[in-house]
Parts: sequence; structure tokens; C-alpha cells
Amino acid sequence: MANLVAAYSIVGVSDLLFWGIVLAIAAVAELATLNLVSLWFIFGAVGSLIAALAGASVALQFTIFFSLSGIGFLVFFFIVKPKLVRQEVKATNADRIIGKEGVVIETIHSLTGSGQIKVQGQIWSAKTETEGIIPEGELVNVLGITGVKAIVEPLDGSVQPLE
Repeated sequence: MANLVAAYSIVGVSDLLFWGIVLAIAAVAELATLNLVSLWFIFGAVGSLIAALAGASVALQFTIFFSLSGIGFLVFFFIVKPKLVRQEVKATNADRIIGKEGVVIETIHSLTGSGQIKVQGQIWSAKTETEGIIPEGELVNVLGITGVKAIVEPLDGSVQPLE
């Protein structure tokens, strides 16, 4: 057994100790980051450690390490990661106001970008698609949302020209 443990030497330490150190470093790096950055190296190190226990040559141990690490990386990159990253876009409920009627509570001015509406009990910054002014108290229809502003048009369809 003593001959088996010290059968080969890698950078001055036994091959078992070397692969144990590589395994420990990869495991600590993985636990420290939790970003799946070294998981495949853990698989490679375990495979090489088993090969070292079986008395495989250093060249075979490194071949196993790089092969298992590469396969682990490819499996992660092409199979596991797409399943983790695939997240559905969930509505923020802001789209509920599209198509609804609101009232202008602060005059909407297209040049200054100012103006507010109240729709479904919520106050929104608002702007028009065209140049012009929509006065306070005017009823508007919400056409869409751009950023944090509601895009509106007056119910009667006419925007007052700029003064």
C-alpha cells in the first residue's frame, strides 16, 4: 500500500496528494463563488484521484483530468446553463394601464417632456406621440409605456399645438 500511495510524484508531491490539493482548491473556489466556475475541475480531479489510486501513470491522470473537466464544462455550458438562464419575462402589471382611460393632472407638454396623468388610481408621468400640449383635466387614452412614461392621446384625438 505504501508503494501505491507514493507511486508517482507530481511537482515534488505524491500524485494522490497533488490531486487532493487540486480537488480542495476547486471545491473551495466553487463554494466561495457559488457561480459554478470550477465545478468541472472537481469532476476532473476526482477522476484523476481515482486513477492515481488505481496506479495509473501521471500522463493518464492528466489526460483524465483534462478530459473530464472538458466534458463537464461542455455539459454545463450546453445543457445545464441554458436551463438555469431560461427565465420567463414576467409582466410588472404596468401593462395593465395600456388601453385604459386616464385624466391629465399636470399639463403634458411635448417639448419639455413634462406632464402627469392619473389612471386606475395611479399617477404616471406622461408624454404624447406627437408634438403639442394636452391641458390639465383632459381625458386621455393610454397607448403604451416607454420607460417610466405613459404614451397618451386625448380621447377626442386632438392635441393642442405648441404656443
